Amino acid sequence: MISKEMESRIDKFIEENRQNIVNDIAKLVNIKSVSTHSDDPNSPFGEGCHKVLDKALEMCEAMGFKTRNYDYYAGSAVFGSGDKDIAILGHLDVVPEGEGWSHDPYDMIEKDGYIYGRGVADDKGPTVVGLYALKCMKELGVQPNYTFRLVMGCSEETGMGDLPHYLEAEKMPTFAFTPDADFPVCIGEKGQLGVTIEIPVEGKVITNLIGGTVSNAVCASATATLKGVTEADLGSYDKAVYSVEAVEGGIKLTAVGKTAHAAKPEGSINATKVLFELIATLPQLSEAEKNAVKVVAEVLKDCHGAGIGVEVEDEPSGKLTHINGVDAMENNNLQLKLDIRYPVTMKGEELFASIEKHIAQIGAKAVLRNNSVPCYKPADTPEIKTLLAAYDHVTGEKGVPYTIGGGTYARRFDNAVAFGPHFHNMPNPCGEGKGEEHMPDECNSVDFLMKALKIYILSLIGLNELSL
Repeated sequence: MISKEMESRIDKFIEENRQNIVNDIAKLVNIKSVSTHSDDPNSPFGEGCHKVLDKALEMCEAMGFKTRNYDYYAGSAVFGSGDKDIAILGHLDVVPEGEGWSHDPYDMIEKDGYIYGRGVADDKGPTVVGLYALKCMKELGVQPNYTFRLVMGCSEETGMGDLPHYLEAEKMPTFAFTPDADFPVCIGEKGQLGVTIEIPVEGKVITNLIGGTVSNAVCASATATLKGVTEADLGSYDKAVYSVEAVEGGIKLTAVGKTAHAAKPEGSINATKVLFELIATLPQLSEAEKNAVKVVAEVLKDCHGAGIGVEVEDEPSGKLTHINGVDAMENNNLQLKLDIRYPVTMKGEELFASIEKHIAQIGAKAVLRNNSVPCYKPADTPEIKTLLAAYDHVTGEKGVPYTIGGGTYARRFDNAVAFGPHFHNMPNPCGEGKGEEHMPDECNSVDFLMKALKIYILSLIGLNELSL
């Protein structure tokens, strides 16, 4: 693939830059950059995203790369000046920290070979690794046949509203990969439906509902305000799961669950489902509220579509998944926001028609918020073969392409895939329900990050030799 002398130089670069990479990841992680809508034209996704992009571009410039700021929607750094672009698509925004952390999520720590903090895995850590892959090419004296561009977005976690602005300013890359998934290489991403279930209640007992923080993670905590209810009315309940606060005229009942990303909900516990299991025992409920409780139980009874009338799967990408991430109550309607990931061979509009019919039959209404179509790439292209060759060389394995339920930047580009940086065999030191992306105590192994860096360097060198 490459000469032994070149590989030795790459290994030396990685060894010499290991601590620099960790330090640079910390500089970004320590800036809270949850993407939020802002009316400030200089900070379209909030002050945190503004600050973290400034810091990232500063790092790129210090390495000698030419940079560009796309009005704080995104930024980029380039190596080379070819007519065609090959892009690495990273993002600097993060999901909210949530609860359950063992330390400050925005003060990165390093312990026993792991780094901890919001964004170390998704996606600040991988973005820094992508930057150092370009730095290695530059220092090795590789003559770029393309413009290699590191793109750093600011709204990947909140709908990818950064990309249209970026693509107005830059041409579509000839090929791109995003370091925002697992190795070996992801060639397909399920479609995504955003659906809100509106459930009528009279507001006799259930007067408010608040749950979750983001739509693409299973609701971890949900609170209902209950009028005319006392703690005694609840009977015996699990105090590790439920908590009660007395308020004027009633109580606030909170339930906690176990979150997970919408793409991999198996094993999660939806707090809203748990909350309504206890609410269902109250004798004070009106008939409308009793039906609402039944609707919630039906919709959230599983995570593979049975509760919403679309229990389907296909050969390339497996089962449909659905989760409830955010709850609210408005105009005497409970609102459950669902994130649905559907198989790559299916059509979102047809699935929504089935969902709409099923939900109507149980006394509620389904409202379509968005439909992002699936993406699927052939595994036998020169680009994919090049990525797999780099993975195989570094790991000694025979990588097999796969599909995911997650949505990455790859779905918004003509020829792009998700490629690492995570390894299925990386131990999780935090235990179940912690340590992974979107979870408390998000962490990453420094050794595995260095292995990913080598795969990226070899991949970029290999891509540079292709005629695309």
